[in-house]
Amino acid sequence: MTDAKHPPPAIETANPLSYFSFNWIQPLLIKGWSQTIVETDLDQLSKNDHVKKLSDRLLQQWTKEVEKCEAHARVPGSKPRRPNLYLVLWRCFGLYFSISMFTGLLESACKISEAVLMGYVIRFFDNTEIPTHQGMGYAIALFLVTLFHGTMHHHYFFPTMRTGLWIRQSLISLMYRKCLTLSTSTSISTGTIVNLISNDVQPFENATPFMLYAIIGPIEMIFVMYFLWKEIEVACLSGLLVFAILMPIQTYFSRHFSTIRNKTVNARDERIRTLSDVFQGIELVKLCAWEVPFQEKILMLRSIELGYIWKANVMRACNMAIYFFFLPLIALFVFFTYWLQGKSLTPDKVFVSLTLFNVMRLTMTSFFPKALETTAEARVSVRRITDFMLLPELRSIENEFKAKMDMDSMTECDTGADKKDSKNLAPSLLLEMRNASFSWTVATGENNEILKLSAKEKSESHEGQPLEDEKQEGSADNLTMNSPRKAILNNINITLRRDELLAVVGPVGCGKSSFCMALLQEMPLASGSFVLAEEGKKRVTMSYSAQSPWIFAGTIKSNILFGSTFNQERYNRVIKACELIRDFSLFPQGDETIIGEKGVTLSGGQRARVSLARAAYRDSDVYILDDPLSAVDPKVGRALFENCINGFLKGKARVLVTHQLQYIKDCENVLVLEQGQVTHHGSVGEVMQHEVEVEKLINDGDSVRSIKTRAKFVDILREFARKAPEATEDEETQAILNADAAEKTLTQEKSLKRVESQADSASGLADDSDAPEKNLTVEEVQEGDTPIRIYYEFFRLGSTPFRLFLVILSLSAAQGIMVAGDFFLSSWSSLSPEEQSRSYYPKVFGVYCLSTVIMTIIRSLLFFYATSESSRNIFGAMLDSLLRTSIDFFHANPHGRVLNRFSKDMANCDELLPYTFFDATQIVFMLLGSIVVVCIVNAWIVISIPFLIAGFIFLRSVYIKTSRQVKRIDSQTRSPIYSQLSETLDGLTSVRAFGVGERFLARFTDAQETNGRAFFTYLICARWLGFRLDVLSALFLGVTAVACVAVCDSQQASLVGLALSYVTQLSGELQWAVRQSVEAAILMVSVERMMEYAQVAPEESERRRSNPDGSSVVPNGWPSEAKVTFTDMSLTYPRGEGPVLKNISLDFKAGERIGIVGRTGAGKSSLIGALFRLVETTTGDPAHRGGITIDGVDISQIGMHDLREKMAIIPQEPFLFRGTLRFNLDPFSQHQDVDIWAALEAAELKRMAEGLEGGLDAIVDDNGKNFSIGERQLLSLARAVLRRSKIIVMDEATANVDLQSDRMIQRAIHTQFQGATVFTIAHRLNTVIGDYDRILVLDQGQVMEFDEPWVLLNRPAGELKPGETGGAADGGGWLRRMVADTGAENEAALRQVAKEQWERQHSQSA
Repeated sequence: MTDAKHPPPAIETANPLSYFSFNWIQPLLIKGWSQTIVETDLDQLSKNDHVKKLSDRLLQQWTKEVEKCEAHARVPGSKPRRPNLYLVLWRCFGLYFSISMFTGLLESACKISEAVLMGYVIRFFDNTEIPTHQGMGYAIALFLVTLFHGTMHHHYFFPTMRTGLWIRQSLISLMYRKCLTLSTSTSISTGTIVNLISNDVQPFENATPFMLYAIIGPIEMIFVMYFLWKEIEVACLSGLLVFAILMPIQTYFSRHFSTIRNKTVNARDERIRTLSDVFQGIELVKLCAWEVPFQEKILMLRSIELGYIWKANVMRACNMAIYFFFLPLIALFVFFTYWLQGKSLTPDKVFVSLTLFNVMRLTMTSFFPKALETTAEARVSVRRITDFMLLPELRSIENEFKAKMDMDSMTECDTGADKKDSKNLAPSLLLEMRNASFSWTVATGENNEILKLSAKEKSESHEGQPLEDEKQEGSADNLTMNSPRKAILNNINITLRRDELLAVVGPVGCGKSSFCMALLQEMPLASGSFVLAEEGKKRVTMSYSAQSPWIFAGTIKSNILFGSTFNQERYNRVIKACELIRDFSLFPQGDETIIGEKGVTLSGGQRARVSLARAAYRDSDVYILDDPLSAVDPKVGRALFENCINGFLKGKARVLVTHQLQYIKDCENVLVLEQGQVTHHGSVGEVMQHEVEVEKLINDGDSVRSIKTRAKFVDILREFARKAPEATEDEETQAILNADAAEKTLTQEKSLKRVESQADSASGLADDSDAPEKNLTVEEVQEGDTPIRIYYEFFRLGSTPFRLFLVILSLSAAQGIMVAGDFFLSSWSSLSPEEQSRSYYPKVFGVYCLSTVIMTIIRSLLFFYATSESSRNIFGAMLDSLLRTSIDFFHANPHGRVLNRFSKDMANCDELLPYTFFDATQIVFMLLGSIVVVCIVNAWIVISIPFLIAGFIFLRSVYIKTSRQVKRIDSQTRSPIYSQLSETLDGLTSVRAFGVGERFLARFTDAQETNGRAFFTYLICARWLGFRLDVLSALFLGVTAVACVAVCDSQQASLVGLALSYVTQLSGELQWAVRQSVEAAILMVSVERMMEYAQVAPEESERRRSNPDGSSVVPNGWPSEAKVTFTDMSLTYPRGEGPVLKNISLDFKAGERIGIVGRTGAGKSSLIGALFRLVETTTGDPAHRGGITIDGVDISQIGMHDLREKMAIIPQEPFLFRGTLRFNLDPFSQHQDVDIWAALEAAELKRMAEGLEGGLDAIVDDNGKNFSIGERQLLSLARAVLRRSKIIVMDEATANVDLQSDRMIQRAIHTQFQGATVFTIAHRLNTVIGDYDRILVLDQGQVMEFDEPWVLLNRPAGELKPGETGGAADGGGWLRRMVADTGAENEAALRQVAKEQWERQHSQSA
């Protein structure tokens, strides 16, 4: 895998010396010291580090493990068992990981040898008979052993940390593969999966460096005790007593770390899930002014999470305190015992013993507890990841792997159809269903933690199941095949010809989208047969256009091509058929225009047409189009139907789900669905003639009974046919249409030439480089050091100056007491036996030691409390800032990027930063104490101190400049991983339908490798620094030992022992202090990134605005009439190139119902955004804020919540929050149940809600995935009914419901919103003509017409009323033209309705 953009991997060509000294990374560090490093400066990954290779290896071993479990489960009488992820990881990475066992044992041998050699050096000062050269030999040997110790130390940690990286990357890739196969029925939220990938793989990286110390530690302890026995005999056992006291405490902590970790990740899951929900539905949150209640809910969840984090931090603080006071406490017990035996202390016994105990201290009070703690945390992650891997899936990744291994064997599709049945299909048929019933599946009785956390269905999933079911853990196949829910589609009998256009119609919630899922094989077959045609080994290919269009971040062109090879001729025909040429001509870069995540820069109609173009561009056998015409205006809808669906795609099998009944007559066959059953199937004429009964099961609690009801939806079809008499277009209408067609042809020719010229300059193949960085805005990478201001602001957020003073004082006092105690011990050991026998010395030493213990605990808790409070407050500031900012921020920043700040960066701040910062601070104080002691013992050593410090400063400056840049690149390149994950989960059905899973996996793997390069470089940079600092530390130890030997006549053995003891500690801790200080500085990057979000600019106005006397600027009872006036209003989007609404002046009367129509992109939704102040408007010359008044109040002069709380909206894209039905209708319990049921009844949803399990407490999945889009829109209507506002806005609110439901909604508007001013954006003209007082026609941000429907329909072309605006060339006739575009029959019906309304209203006024 060569990569021309990056240098070749230097690690593969490094010689042994360069490899062992990590010198091969030095050119990058030198470059980073003098200039800014960018991502392309990083080396390619070596062949052993490529993510695809690691992922394939892990998938292979996981497949073998699953097969073993399946084989075991088939043995009669055996208990099913879960796949063992530990074994899988060991088989993949265990051999390389075990190398570190050897280097770890060598390092332990070196540490013990240092203590033994130190004893020889100290005895040299006590024994004048030993020659100087022999003392020099001991000193040089001590230096060499220390040097080798440093080398082994880093070659222990490098393989272990590299293994941790491998595990993280391969697990993330494996989980992404799992995401691509997840069953749509799996109610797991995007937030939960993001949390799994961002936080649950981290414990593996934390555990691998320390895990082996669970074995090395006890072995090392045995050898240390042997040498201690030789030095101080029985007294060493009192040191074991300290271990016996401290180890149970640390074991208790480790055991509880697992429990607390489990609770922490569960609480974090809930918080991130809620945050994800709020940010995905942020437009609705702002439109409804729900920011404050949601903020309170999130902060409540955050406080629960912080409670667990604080418990974990208290235990971490105690563990770190134990590490610090371990040596003084050991010294007190051991030397007090030795003194009680009546023996005299000698410097060699004291300091050799202390050095040996120090070896044990590092291993047994730091590394060993970390091994237990991190392994316990990893155990939680293993269970959660295994649970995730066992979630229901359509086609197991194990089968995918086996299919790759055996390309000759064809795997059967998961339709339940026998392969042989396909041969029975007639050549003209593409598919056949016989008595086919389909249902979603759920997990069996296994206690799947992920499913419980994500779906909140714990009680539901265990209800009525026997206890032994919990033991049937089984395999993934068991999970996917058992426990079907109630069938969604029942007894379907249809065939589909290879050239047939099949229309699928029915009321809201009848199963139309589920039928599409069944065709796509997303919904498993419960009974019957479903047969797809096969020709040889070629399977039926499908294209799919979703009801809610899925658009990913990238160019428009890449969204249409979607991995297919670029063909200029076909591409031109597709964009012409999908009415996209005009849109491309308006975009600054045409089809190469970058669109943000979820297509936020496109209108709803543009998204629908891009989605349709994607489906049409692919040459497939069958095209499944789920309601593609609802989001576009009638003119564009007619063009899409005639030019694309029944034009470009003619001759192909097409399944068209639609609520636009005017197109039914042009379809060859119609399928009518009601309550999940096919009531009618055949030609339009046949369907009209038949009467059918629908069987429905009623569960009254005691029994299940079946009742038959007459199918009613066919009546709507008949009524629609009756209302469309034969009609001919008059001459004026025909003239308008002819002129429009001529103008359109000319425009398309010009635009097509522009698109072709842009395409010619591009590559001839599909551009797959729509990489994650191609979002609307690129995430900034800050350069240079983290400013001191960030440190100050972080600590200021959580602590008062007095508290910070106490922290610094406790740090200094603890270190001072400890150094004083060591000097006292040194002087005690140099006294004569007679003087040592006095009890004064052990008592004073005991006071020193106990004071150290107390002060150490106090300083640890104070420091962790200060950082925890800062972490709490920075989260609150960041959340408050984002909820106060404008909606444009969320359009410009992908969902994954925002979540990354609240998940990965927040976790760094919560857990890693307090520990790392305190560790660095504590060790820095220890080092200062060491240098002071050494300089007091031998003043000559002061000469070497400046050189030592200069070396350390140089190495640290080189390292920190590069590593901080690399760490920032690492943070930046993580965001696309989460963004792509969110995108894939949102468009999972489309990804599978188009068969581009491999392409998306390759994209995801590239994003991982980009991140892997940065993280691997960061690891190596740390090893480079550590090795060189250890070399300098060894040199300092050698200088100290040689200097003391050189002036041995003036040295006391006790002070030399003290100095060597401190310098030996310095050897390991100096490099650790520098690295931890750098690590803390780099972790502050997360703080800096969060501070950036905490300082995002808020919306123009505050939430509430008050007069100087404290009263609200909004009058009581406002708005009383709801009279809305636009005065010369213009609107320009942030970063927009020009106004999208231009000089609009309109006057809407109180209680008037206004229909707003216009072609896609005319500015209809922008008009609503202006009314809600999602974007600020301007008026006047010179332009200033304002332009809209309600009841005479300028809305730009009042608070955002003052305005938005007084209005209700049913948005274009309905959004449901995860939780219950009650929560979605009344999030903050402001209404009684009777009011909620009344609102549901008004929205024609009462019967549906009564049929749900739990009624108002029924579960709602992520974004309401368990409800149809039509049902979601009706629930939005119920929300609006509950608000009882005087101004109601419906943005395409009935686009996804059938005609009958549309009528019911309009009836509800009449009854529920009496006296309210209603604005309705509609593409379906039937919605507004006949029911609305006046119609507003917009085009390109200007008012074309505004009057009563009948007046506009009879206005001749070119006529404008005085004061009306309109294009000079276009003149009037806009609504007339739009009505004519719906077809002659529908036009006649609409004119009749408009006439009746006009006569009714004017007869009343007369």
